[in-house]
Amino acid sequence: MRGFARRRLMTQMFAGQAVIGAITGLVLVGTALFIAPAIFDRHLLEAGITSTSVQLHVADAFSAAMTFSLILSAVASLIISGFIAWYFMLRIVRPIEDMATFAQALAAGQSEGHTNFNVSTPEIDQLAQALIGMSRDLALSKEEQARMLSDLAHELRTPIATVGAIVDGIEDGVVKSDPNSWKTIRDQLERLNRLSRDVRNVSDSVDQVLNMVVEPFKPADLSATAFAAWRPRFENKGVFFEMRSEGNLPLVEVDSHRIGQVLSNLLENALRHTATGGNVEMGVVRENDFVQFSIQDSGDGIEPHQLPHIFERLYRGDSARRSGDSGSGLGLTIARSIAQSHGGTLTAKSGGHGTGTTFTLTLPALQR
Repeated sequence: MRGFARRRLMTQMFAGQAVIGAITGLVLVGTALFIAPAIFDRHLLEAGITSTSVQLHVADAFSAAMTFSLILSAVASLIISGFIAWYFMLRIVRPIEDMATFAQALAAGQSEGHTNFNVSTPEIDQLAQALIGMSRDLALSKEEQARMLSDLAHELRTPIATVGAIVDGIEDGVVKSDPNSWKTIRDQLERLNRLSRDVRNVSDSVDQVLNMVVEPFKPADLSATAFAAWRPRFENKGVFFEMRSEGNLPLVEVDSHRIGQVLSNLLENALRHTATGGNVEMGVVRENDFVQFSIQDSGDGIEPHQLPHIFERLYRGDSARRSGDSGSGLGLTIARSIAQSHGGTLTAKSGGHGTGTTFTLTLPALQR
């Protein structure tokens, strides 16, 4: 198959060269047959050769010499141009053939292979670099998918094992069928439900199919709604929760439900990682042509080497594992996708373990 493809491509390229050569030959023959004799006869007359027999003899000699020269030069040029065309065709065909084989390997799921293509032109080099870049992206995507499935299996295993253990204990009479047991089962089922919902939301956000209805909103109203919804939970845990907002903030054009979802994810994260007696502050300020929502907590903090990864799907830092965090590991991924779909950003800053964390949601201000 590979040899057939090579022969077909080279045949097409050689046919193109042959057409160009044939056109060039026709031009030369036309020049020799129609233009050259007229010019030659005129020169004979200008030289004073008027004898018909002499003119015929000289014309025959000129025609014979011209024909021989044309045939010789045509044969020589065909041979030389053929070798040159063959050389350049090989320089073009070989890297294209190698890249085609490499692309077929990628399609078969083999992301690793020969990537040292012998490029001959800038255009082919650009194509080769694009192909190599695509293979790297596919390899990273494959690794991320494998890691995500492994992490997802781990997230599912814990609640399933917990529910199974309680049910087995109730059947064996080891665990009492009391409200505490049923509460634990309900909590674990809710955890599974939340994980399922978050996986769906992540899938929608990655595929850019989030349904949004954007309208102008006052930033203070968005933050006040989130503050009112979460304040009782902070009070129940004994975490001091306050909100600060600048006056005369510009409007933002957003889907209030989606931005509320982002703020809820961030507040839930802050509440989960802040111990009793700690504090969380939500602020809203203007920064040039943007509005910034910040949520600062005095909780666990994030190690510097973890900051670049906290928005990855199913990533859970050391503090989450130490505290037995029941989060799905998808909330921050969803929040960042929603922020980006609004033309904004979501960033995190922390000085390390025990120093707290600040998340900043930045949205473009509505221009009037």
